[in-house]
Amino acid sequence: MRTEVIELIKGGIGIQYELTVLHFADERSERKVYIQGSLHADEMPGALVSYYLRQKLEQLESENRLNAHIILVPMANPIGMAQSIQYTSFGRFDLFTGRNFNRLGDLNLYEMTTRQLHDDQVALGQDAQENTRLIRQAMGKAIASYQPNNAIESLHHNLVRLAYDADIALDLHCDCWAMMHIYTLPGLWPQLEPLARYIGSHCQLVADDSNSNSFDEALSTVWLKLQSDYPQANIPLANVATTVELRGVHDLRHEDAEQDSQALINYFIQQQLITPDEQGVPPMPNLLAEPTPLAGVETIVAPVNGVVVFRVQPGQNVQAGDAILDLVDPTRGQITTVHATIDGFVYACNTLVPFAHIGSELATIAGAKELAHGARLSP
Repeated sequence: MRTEVIELIKGGIGIQYELTVLHFADERSERKVYIQGSLHADEMPGALVSYYLRQKLEQLESENRLNAHIILVPMANPIGMAQSIQYTSFGRFDLFTGRNFNRLGDLNLYEMTTRQLHDDQVALGQDAQENTRLIRQAMGKAIASYQPNNAIESLHHNLVRLAYDADIALDLHCDCWAMMHIYTLPGLWPQLEPLARYIGSHCQLVADDSNSNSFDEALSTVWLKLQSDYPQANIPLANVATTVELRGVHDLRHEDAEQDSQALINYFIQQQLITPDEQGVPPMPNLLAEPTPLAGVETIVAPVNGVVVFRVQPGQNVQAGDAILDLVDPTRGQITTVHATIDGFVYACNTLVPFAHIGSELATIAGAKELAHGARLSP
């Protein structure tokens, strides 16, 4: 294992952020895996899973069983880790710019890549492997020329630089109070179904593009868009990227983290990125849920202010009309009950503080049918 420490743009006089990156196996390997934890720096399950994953990867490296260059960034957001307000961690948004750490803003890898392909007059043909090489070459040049203006842009720049040419990229997050679930593109589902089985994902949310420029979509949608731009060329979806939501923010149990890290190892074995032991490829568990459209998610929003009392829990199936939660106003002696408008699966409840202001997003329900609002993610 090689440890790399990357210095980001300074956050101020005397403030230096460092990103710690762990490299496993041959860095010249033809195959590459990228894994990062806790990009939202107040979400620790990914960091805890990374602790156990590091141990397993070190052992596998010593046994010469790694068939790919594997990059692990256990805590991908030193900026957010340094943020706290009155003893409370504040790692979802950058306090300087107000930006979500998982929204890449002006770092648009698709636009950067298409511009570079045009400038270099790259010709793409029917050889998928050669097209992948040429596109990644253009991506690398474009990323190298990008000039970040502040610390969060420096963070995004370095994370994308590490991950853009990976065959598989896993972004480990969590929700507030939730079941295990994943986000990805519909076209990547065949490659990610084994992962969903191994990790026991209860909900698979798919969309071609939520237009949020989240980290995983920044890596994966560029290939989908290039397929549309070059219809005569054979362009694969060469970066199998996904966001893995490791249950809820307080789900920090050693047993779960060890099991989750082993599930990732099992997936890599199944993908031939790790040589199996004498027992062979670990059998895949049953799939717990088929994919549903991200555009089919109903977000339960508070219509009034009040104390939140949930009537359902993550993991429950509900029908349109079912009561989801109550909002209690003790000063007026009133209760407002909020109901589901679709049939679906409650995969997350989204409040850590049990008081809601009007407009607060409180729960999410995955439905089978697309809704009028289209695919979208929370801010």
